[in-house]
Amino acid sequence: MEEKKTLFFKKVKNAIINFDEYQNFSKEKLGTAIKYFLKLMIIFSILISVFLTARLYKEVETLKTSFTNECPDFKIENNILIIDGDNKKYEKDFEYELLGLIIDSESTDLTEEQTEQYQRVIAFLKDKMVIKTQDAETRMTYEDISKNQNINGLSKQQMLDYANSNVMIIIYVIFFVATIIFAFIAYSIQILMDIFLLSIIGLIISRIAAIKLKYKEIFNMSVYALTLSIILYLAYICVNIMTGFTITYFDLAYEIISYIYIITAILMIKSDLIKQQIEVGKIVEEQKKVKEEKQEENNEEDKPKEEPKEDKKEDKEEKKKKDKEEKEPDNPEGSQA
Repeated sequence: MEEKKTLFFKKVKNAIINFDEYQNFSKEKLGTAIKYFLKLMIIFSILISVFLTARLYKEVETLKTSFTNECPDFKIENNILIIDGDNKKYEKDFEYELLGLIIDSESTDLTEEQTEQYQRVIAFLKDKMVIKTQDAETRMTYEDISKNQNINGLSKQQMLDYANSNVMIIIYVIFFVATIIFAFIAYSIQILMDIFLLSIIGLIISRIAAIKLKYKEIFNMSVYALTLSIILYLAYICVNIMTGFTITYFDLAYEIISYIYIITAILMIKSDLIKQQIEVGKIVEEQKKVKEEKQEENNEEDKPKEEPKEDKKEDKEEKKKKDKEEKEPDNPEGSQA
């Protein structure tokens, strides 16, 4: 188990700083790259859920404090909100959390100004409760709440007691698990689409660079090429959750970083292939030289062996002497000068 964890985080490190590994990534099975992606997204989803749950806890605590110290006493009777005292409206703007808390016993709906002002709202109105977020809006009448939750009447103190009970722990746990599932599905689909787009760009670049790579190999590299972008995206989302901080062109930077990684990886593979071709050329040239040398040696062995020079010299002298004797006339016997 520990080895698998080490291997995974080693892959994360290599995907970010070691471009030489991308050729190995391209040769992996498709299932291996998909497993890496899913592990990355599980960690991504868990961390986002942690920060969202932490923000929910912080907001609830802030609401409880403001609710206790500033909010006037109120109660719900006969499915109508009643506020004690002369002031029939309470509104609190939590600017840091981009949240608004509204308690209004005279209005039956949010005003247009309130809707535009707050990204998220919790409102107790005359006959209903409204919960608004950036993505959705929920409206529940007090009558429906009474029937569904089996609650007869509701007051400020009862709500505080409920918020301080152990039920909130269960709510946090349910929220945490639900957020993990939602974040995993939503962000996995989104980032998988980014991988497909990046792989298509990688395929085009490989053809321009005259490298014969299969689509599966480029898809594998695209998964790893998005690693740094995904980590930066995670950091950005977590900071945004806790502070509301936004970067205008972050999406563009996210894409550019992944493009740089896939292009660099492809060019590195091309460079390695060129080096391999040069090495192969050198080996072929060396083998050719060795072959030529062996051929020359064989040719030398096939030539007739020359006689030693001294023997040749003696043969020449004997031949000369013999020729001389044949040329001289024989002297008659008994002749004298």
